[in-house]
Amino acid sequence: MNIKEENPDDKYTALVYNMILGGGANSRLFQNVREKASLAYTAGSNYLRQKSNIFIRCGIEIQNYQKAKDIIKQQLEDMRNGEFSEEDLNNAKTTIIATIDFIPDEQDTQISYYFGQEFTGKVVTLEEYKKKIEKITKDQVVQIAKNTNLHTIYFLKDEDKEE
Repeated sequence: MNIKEENPDDKYTALVYNMILGGGANSRLFQNVREKASLAYTAGSNYLRQKSNIFIRCGIEIQNYQKAKDIIKQQLEDMRNGEFSEEDLNNAKTTIIATIDFIPDEQDTQISYYFGQEFTGKVVTLEEYKKKIEKITKDQVVQIAKNTNLHTIYFLKDEDKEE
């Protein structure tokens, strides 16, 4: 999915959007595709900040493709309609902030963080980063959801396996 970001701080909102959509075991994708529908052994998403892309991934059997795709599209539509709770929003922000707090604990995580800052030319301290995440609102997440569009769908298949 591509995200049309209208200002530089939209990247922080997109990070929260991604966390709610598919960033962990409490995410909409994991709960609806994997847990409720039992269609996938894994379901989630990753946000590639440098490219303003979100990659949704699900480990499914080929016969579950259409059902899984329909549920995924429904989650995207629900996010556009603001059909997620303040608790979902707060849990996403708490998880992201906990991840930020972990950055100083690991050298390679620090290197990645600061290399990313050099790469983009924008220096943001860890405290500034956390403050930007803390002040994100549900309305901002809904706006990001409305500014996303599905770009490419692909299915990887092992040709040696029978269907």
